[in-house]
Amino acid sequence: MRAGDLSGLYGIRPVCFDSGRARGVRAIELYTDHALACTLLSDRCLDLAVMRFRGVNIGLATKVGISSPVYYVEDGLRGFLRQFQAGMLTTCGIRSSGAPGTVDGVSHGLHGNISNTPAENVCVSEQTENGEVVLCVSGDMREACVFGEFLVLHREIRLNTESNLLSITDTIENRGFEVQPLMNLYHINFGYPMADEGTCCFSSMERVEARDADACIERYMKMEPPVVGKPEECFIHTGGSGMQFGVVYNPKLGMAGIVHFDAGALPLLCQWKCCHAGDYALAFEPSVAGFWGLEHAKKQPYMRYLQPGEQCKLRFGIELTDDLEIIRGYARKCKDAPSIP
Repeated sequence: MRAGDLSGLYGIRPVCFDSGRARGVRAIELYTDHALACTLLSDRCLDLAVMRFRGVNIGLATKVGISSPVYYVEDGLRGFLRQFQAGMLTTCGIRSSGAPGTVDGVSHGLHGNISNTPAENVCVSEQTENGEVVLCVSGDMREACVFGEFLVLHREIRLNTESNLLSITDTIENRGFEVQPLMNLYHINFGYPMADEGTCCFSSMERVEARDADACIERYMKMEPPVVGKPEECFIHTGGSGMQFGVVYNPKLGMAGIVHFDAGALPLLCQWKCCHAGDYALAFEPSVAGFWGLEHAKKQPYMRYLQPGEQCKLRFGIELTDDLEIIRGYARKCKDAPSIP
């Protein structure tokens, strides 16, 4: 009775960028009266370019900015990095993710091609479930090559208007006639001011290890100030079943981002900590087969393949909160979590 048009409280709004390398990129804005707003890029795998909570930027905005997929060239490390706006979510895969390399005579660039793939059959809707409006977006991305693979990723995104949870379900189908590797990795990125000196992170997984000598395991939980030329640090969290989570908590803001994921299908939680000046970031990356690349993954017992006609569902979500009791509740479930005052 108090609102004739509910678009003042929540909504879905299609937009199109009109400047620089982003010109022509289709996008969809979602927002709720719980102060959560995000921008999905229809022309970039329906990835999350922007996420704000109570007016605070949560995701990572890199120096390259939003860029149309027409500028993408698969080229080792640099092809992906020249397009890596990051945002709140960059999808990696489908057939390869992590380090670039050549496998069976085929070259694979860093993190694969899917994040530079436009969505087809994009559909938006508002649904009512148990008295709550849920904002829904879906679409299809194909990874296909003549004489090669034919994989389709169907993505469903749901934003509950009465809570601060965005959930994503990806269904990957092998529509070809040959077995294909499955290496999806979800690069969920936190940037300034959410990622800042003193920001800490922890997960419900049982173990954490450093990727290499550049990563200091004693400091994996805490962000330090940015340093010119400092190498990135990567860690891997393992040992969990069912729904698991990773938390990024900023005590200055009193806010936390919780990454939920199904460890049955995404058994490796990769962590990216980057204190390199100008590229300052902290990310959790639920993954099918890690960030070492296809050549390494094919030698591991966790490597996964899709048979012709087979489908696989991968589920994850992002929750935002400034309720300290909720944050403490997550910390109590983790053996290595810091004390939350």
